[in-house]
Amino acid sequence: MSAVKKINTGNYLNHFLPGAKASLKHVTSSLFGLGVFMAISLWLAGPGTNAGPFDFARLLVPGVARDLLYTPQGLNGSSGWFTSYKHEVGQRDDSQAESLLQPVHYSMPTATPSVAGLAAAIPSHLIDSEAVDRHSLKSEQERKVVSQYLVDKYRITAGESLNYINEALQVAKEVNLDPTLLLAVMAIESSFDPNAQSKAGAQGLMQVLTNVHLDKFAPFGGKSAAFIPEANIRVGALILKACIAKAGSLEAGLRSYLGSPNAASGESSYTGRVLSEREQLRNAARGKSYASI
Repeated sequence: MSAVKKINTGNYLNHFLPGAKASLKHVTSSLFGLGVFMAISLWLAGPGTNAGPFDFARLLVPGVARDLLYTPQGLNGSSGWFTSYKHEVGQRDDSQAESLLQPVHYSMPTATPSVAGLAAAIPSHLIDSEAVDRHSLKSEQERKVVSQYLVDKYRITAGESLNYINEALQVAKEVNLDPTLLLAVMAIESSFDPNAQSKAGAQGLMQVLTNVHLDKFAPFGGKSAAFIPEANIRVGALILKACIAKAGSLEAGLRSYLGSPNAASGESSYTGRVLSEREQLRNAARGKSYASI
């Protein structure tokens, strides 16, 4: 009778376990690496992919790093080269692609062109005195209160509000108009949305008909400048001053700016709403109560 060899279980496990542990460690490492790769891929893709795991992925790498890669100007005005490279590399051959790996340094924007010269060509004696006020919003306290009024009523940020007020003050000096009038027109025309567009083609804060006044945007960079607040306010103010001079009065000028010279008057009319808004702004500056809604 042949003898049956008895297997030593202890020795078998001692030989098997080290190999199994090594294999398990290798698999675990591979899965971890794959998970990190997928997480970073989702993080770079961003929420625009509607990928639910993005919320988890962004926990692994700070979102501020993604901003540095993707925003054209990076952080604090530094160069953000990844966007430029990603956008352009597909449009160039391999010999040109290597140079794009270097950071792109963006120059600071030049000073906004003034419209004072163009505004001066409009005879000042034709401008209704009701459209001129050189004393509005002179003090910091007035600007602060009016800024809060705009924040409360139009749901914009304090920074945006102050920027629009300061820009209105500067442009008012250039065209010699009341800054609260310019702010009131912005409020009624666009509710302070610099990207506002109408079906008729009016664009930006003061809803300028860009295609009609394309030449006026040329000094600011062309048609797309209609959505740049500094440019839109200047072009709009210049047009408004010309309308007032041609129409002979502030109210008639506002109707002309609207594009409806024969439009009705009254509190609910365009002119009525602009003038009412200007009065609200003036009351806020004087420290009087105002309606925030």
